Amino acid sequence: MKENKKQKRGVLSKAEGILDFATGTLGNLPNITLYGTAALEIDNFKSLLDFSPDTVRVNTSDGIVRIDGIKLHLAFMSDESISVKGEIRNLSFE
Repeated sequence: MKENKKQKRGVLSKAEGILDFATGTLGNLPNITLYGTAALEIDNFKSLLDFSPDTVRVNTSDGIVRIDGIKLHLAFMSDESISVKGEIRNLSFE
């Protein structure tokens, strides 16, 4: 099963290169967009794990994304995207 996922990612990665798409555009990989230190958007996320004004943890198909900051809050959340605003101090992957 894991080999199948690796093969699929490889094919999608090659197609992205040929079509000049950003990496992760065609697959189910998360796309993270950081707007300075004031906002962050994650597309293709799985779930919101933790939320506080200091820390937000988001589960993605590629692992957990941790956002640390001050006065963090959810700007919006849908089935596919989540947006966090506040003073973002650190972005890390667990």
